[in-house]
Amino acid sequence: MNLDSRNEKLVKNVILFAIGNIGSKLLQVILVPLYTRVMSSAEYGTVDIMQAMVSLLIPIFSFTIYEAVFRYAMDQDYDKKAVFSTGIIMSLLGTIILCLGGVITTCFIDETFVWLVVANSAVGFFRSLLSQYARAVDKTILFTVDSVLLTTFVLILNLIFIVKLGWGINGYMLGYILANLLSCIFLYVFLGDFRKFSFKSVTKPLVIEMMKFSLPLIPNAICWWVSSFIDRIIITSAIGEAANGIYAAGHKIPSLLTVIVTIFFQAWQMSANQEFKKNDISDFYTQIHNQIFSVITLVSSFLILFCKPITSVFLGKEYFSAWQVMPFLLVAISFFSFAQFLGSIYSANKKTTMALVTNLVGVFVSLTANILLVVVFKIGIVGSAIATVCSYFVLWVIRIKSTGKIVPIKYQKTKIIIAVLVLLVQAVIATLSVNNLVSTIFSSVAFIALLLIFMKDIIGLVKFGLVFINKILKRGA
Repeated sequence: MNLDSRNEKLVKNVILFAIGNIGSKLLQVILVPLYTRVMSSAEYGTVDIMQAMVSLLIPIFSFTIYEAVFRYAMDQDYDKKAVFSTGIIMSLLGTIILCLGGVITTCFIDETFVWLVVANSAVGFFRSLLSQYARAVDKTILFTVDSVLLTTFVLILNLIFIVKLGWGINGYMLGYILANLLSCIFLYVFLGDFRKFSFKSVTKPLVIEMMKFSLPLIPNAICWWVSSFIDRIIITSAIGEAANGIYAAGHKIPSLLTVIVTIFFQAWQMSANQEFKKNDISDFYTQIHNQIFSVITLVSSFLILFCKPITSVFLGKEYFSAWQVMPFLLVAISFFSFAQFLGSIYSANKKTTMALVTNLVGVFVSLTANILLVVVFKIGIVGSAIATVCSYFVLWVIRIKSTGKIVPIKYQKTKIIIAVLVLLVQAVIATLSVNNLVSTIFSSVAFIALLLIFMKDIIGLVKFGLVFINKILKRGA
């Protein structure tokens, strides 16, 4: 398979995942005003805590076995039935342990609260397993349709339980539990012949090997869970809840870039695992790296240029000051995206321990920088945004060093250094400039400069896109 055909397959997967993600994201936007209209702020705060607990419990008690199922089911050297069956067995074991923990926890916490969280987590185990397995066996359309159906189920069930029946928190959680359960049934049915299960196919060597892959991902998931709360906790304790509200609002626009990146990496992870053993994997990684680096950098620069007008339209007057953290948060997400791309090498090479080690360093830098900039030097919420930039930059640099021994990517060092410096200076000017005209002019110059730097890469992408569209049109004719 040459590079063009690989890219064509990658683009197809990106389009499919985009359909699934965009559909689900739009439905989630619809749900927010529904929740805030029919639930009190206290109730909504409670369900937010419950969902945060679910997102933490799933990787811990499922042993993140769904990640191992995804990786090993894609490997032609392993029997898919054995991999799938091992995932089911480990998920059942995790569910039993979680339920035992739930019994103990009810001695200290409200019983209804506990079991709603436990049930939501348990169905989350199996949905994660089935959806990742669907991706692994190249059932990309099934994965995409399920993503949209899941959110549709949530919408319908929440309308019934919360709006019509008035069940509040219980209705919210039950809606998610049943939606995930329906998703599991849908995935299991339409996986067809790929869903074969057999106790006999589960062997001790395979269990040990898959657990060696998945167990380091548990603390890795906890790291990301903690890192997402570090800045919020420090801002709230050092400055106050109002400042944290502004900071949280400042994440809204950068999160658009996160959605784009997530869509790409869902597709890229499949290509990385499928092509990893090929002789020209270094060239493939180099080509894709250059393309995503140019696109993400340009999108970040463009959003920095228009961060003020975007803020005024989407967030309103009360949260307008949130624009100040957006430039640095956009730079931070760019660095995180580059680090995430390199992180796919750990998964493809089954070296998940390195993902954990690098993430621990990133969390440490984030904590240290937040304390220094927010608490000691009292820079405020902008200081927390800068701390995020520092942590993701360090994560990226460390992964450049460590992954070079596995897949030697041919980095365009001069171009990368110039582009990063331009983006950083643009963020600084956009944040500190009191003159809107000066800020706009400089940001425009910075964006044009980056566009010129990456012109060759962009032209290559446009040409490939036109060829791809032409092929699709010819097939449809």
